[in-house]
Amino acid sequence: LHAILSGYLSLICVWTSFIHTPPLSPATMCDGPLTSLHRITPAITLGYGLFDILEATIKSLPKDFLLHGVATFGVMAYFCEYNIPEIVLPFLLMEISTVHLVFMKATNLSEKMIGINMALFVLTFFFFRLMVCPYLWWGIVKITLFTETTEGSDSNRMMTCLPWHFKYCWLLFGLIFNGLNFYWGVKIILKVLRKVKGQEGMKEGNSLKES
Repeated sequence: LHAILSGYLSLICVWTSFIHTPPLSPATMCDGPLTSLHRITPAITLGYGLFDILEATIKSLPKDFLLHGVATFGVMAYFCEYNIPEIVLPFLLMEISTVHLVFMKATNLSEKMIGINMALFVLTFFFFRLMVCPYLWWGIVKITLFTETTEGSDSNRMMTCLPWHFKYCWLLFGLIFNGLNFYWGVKIILKVLRKVKGQEGMKEGNSLKES
């Protein structure tokens, strides 16, 4: 449910922003959320991160589950606290691939349906997590770290409206999450190859416990 809400609401918001303002520009970094939906969507993921933390604590789930909740909550809390949720919003596009990841664990689907869903998962994972989001992340890195500021310019206005530590936190967040996505991308390629070669059945190894 969270993946559907955050992923597709983010897609709507990104499309709305794209047709209204030029992307990755110092002039638009301080304009604030374009609509209320731009403000609310990251808050949904903030709540999801908190839910992860509570569930991991109450049910004594593995530490990696708790770490996922802490990381999700921490990143979203940072952007919500400093009233810049629209900056992190496009990166919730990654959740679109999570929708198909969840359905990979379904046991009541035919092998054909599982194959189609797996193909959609691979396509959305590589498109959003390894192409679109790294591109957007690096675009903001270039704006915040490598753009020269002059008095009265858009870049100078951007530097004054964002917290001084934003560029460092942004760089750190991106390195961690892009690194993780690259790691899982390699794992996904290896899994697909095993299924194509017949070394692993279409319904085998699709749950976290079996992987």
